[in-house]
Amino acid sequence: MILQLKKWLIKKQLSNREILTHNPLSIEAKHQEDRPYYNDSSYFNGIDQQGNFFLCRMSFRYQRSNEHWLEFYSPQHGLLRRLAPLGEEGEGFQQGSLRFEVLEPLKKCKIYYEGEMASAQKVHQVRIELLFTAHTPMVDFQGAMILEETADAIAKESWTASFFDQLKEIKKMHFEQGGKLTGTISIDGQVGQFNFYSMRDHSWGTRRWEDWKRHCWISGMLDNGDCINFSMIKYRFLGQLAAGFYIKNGQINFLRSHPDFDSFASDPLFPQKGSVQLGFENNINVQLDWKRKHMVPYKMDQGNYQIYEGISNGNVGNNQAFLVTEFGFNPEKYALNF
Repeated sequence: MILQLKKWLIKKQLSNREILTHNPLSIEAKHQEDRPYYNDSSYFNGIDQQGNFFLCRMSFRYQRSNEHWLEFYSPQHGLLRRLAPLGEEGEGFQQGSLRFEVLEPLKKCKIYYEGEMASAQKVHQVRIELLFTAHTPMVDFQGAMILEETADAIAKESWTASFFDQLKEIKKMHFEQGGKLTGTISIDGQVGQFNFYSMRDHSWGTRRWEDWKRHCWISGMLDNGDCINFSMIKYRFLGQLAAGFYIKNGQINFLRSHPDFDSFASDPLFPQKGSVQLGFENNINVQLDWKRKHMVPYKMDQGNYQIYEGISNGNVGNNQAFLVTEFGFNPEKYALNF
């Protein structure tokens, strides 16, 4: 009886979360709160049919150092990375010479960068000017969360002040969108034109990397213009949670059934290839397959959490998928051997 009451209370609270889907300006704004572990993170990726890929992220963290990712890979140059700090934070989405400029809310955003990026052999002068153009609606992860599963997981835990403080981690605002990323990347004066399949995301709220045990984020565009996302996470203080969506013919269908982590990511923990059966709203059931071609590693907060960004080819039914297969691990809980 107590468990059912706890589930009812949690479902009511989660259902009443602020909905911002109708407010494009708020979704596209940089959110700032001067409190511990507050984080505003924006991310773009790009994958094309010629074997190139692009990764970019800026995270603005209050009372801690900001984060960034900036990578470009081509068969000609190999992997170029910017690991050194970017520079001062700007008023909007800007760190040093890397900046994101929203041209049309929920429709178009420009990425600019000019500076050094290093390959394994040398340091290059790089100039980036890319335009993200949305091809799908913006997805609010409030709907992507499986409410019954989430409420059940929370209800099973002991409700203490410490637990509810940690629970702020799952109350982030989180939005994702599929599209194309087009424009130029110049390396040492040599200009290349690119047309990437792309996913973007924007999230804000509490983020404590040390509270994460492991996660996966498998997301990408299909060659027919649809896009898919399958995400799972385990926290130190909470069991497995899942979320996701499949945008088919412009309609958002939220995840409703999925496999357990251990069924597809236990041996190895970071699978080079995989296959999962997923169920979505409107009786849509698909098989998502992937095979990883590249991997980029990241250490979050001096290694308290480690993320491996896989760049993968895949399929959803008869459609080719351009996927990021991201897996992350707490090194205190998991030891990876590559």
